[in-house]
Amino acid sequence: MSETDRLFSIGGLSKLTGVHVRCLRYYEQLGILHPAHVDASSGYRYYTFFHMRIVEAIQYCVELDIPLKEFHRFLLEENGQIDYASLVAYGQKVTEEKLKRIQYHRQFLESLQQEMTHAQDYGKTSVSTRTLPERYCYCLPYSGVQKGPAFHSAMYKLLSHVEKSGLKAGYDNGMLLLERNGVRQTFLFINIRNTRQDLSRHPEIIKIPGGEYLCTVSDESRILQSPEIFAAYFKSSSDKLIVEVELLTEKYHYLKPTFELRRYLQ
Repeated sequence: MSETDRLFSIGGLSKLTGVHVRCLRYYEQLGILHPAHVDASSGYRYYTFFHMRIVEAIQYCVELDIPLKEFHRFLLEENGQIDYASLVAYGQKVTEEKLKRIQYHRQFLESLQQEMTHAQDYGKTSVSTRTLPERYCYCLPYSGVQKGPAFHSAMYKLLSHVEKSGLKAGYDNGMLLLERNGVRQTFLFINIRNTRQDLSRHPEIIKIPGGEYLCTVSDESRILQSPEIFAAYFKSSSDKLIVEVELLTEKYHYLKPTFELRRYLQ
């Protein structure tokens, strides 16, 4: 009986495991599936019955999204062992992280749906009141409108500043108008995602408060005229915080967006 009579060809291992030959060859390239014997003349690979268990463990990693480059941590070839305890513990960690990402994506999709539903309400009224969450935003002074080359250049500059600061930008962006004691300032802003960094180290960060906002829409960027637009709804000339963002509609027109003005109700 020759040595290879007790071994499986790569095709035989493929049939036993249900894993395509291309995948088995890929596992060998990664250094996690070594054949028991390679024929010197033909280059054919041969495997033992025990290789089926190794391939099975590799497939567990594939199912759990454990990077295959990590598989060597669980395969103790010198002892003929697979460390399933470590594989399960690592798999639980990866799964928990995946669940967190899925939950974040679900919440993000829900927020997009809420924005589209809110946009539909403007078909019934030109002004609405809505409750918005608190946000920390990276801001740069900007005195133009949300249109044209100057705006695009300023937005690129804003994103570059956020990247250089080591922070992670979110998707909520637009313009911010602040008026305190008669002094008016306007900014471009983009929200900052959750971070462990001490945001007080960044003077460019402005907290846009959560709470009630009076909102209206326009076909043009009109934040520079917004204090006068909202003046009809307020008797006093108190401090102002006004936000302008592009309104997310079901059929979003990125060439001609609709803008929403939001005046904070202090």
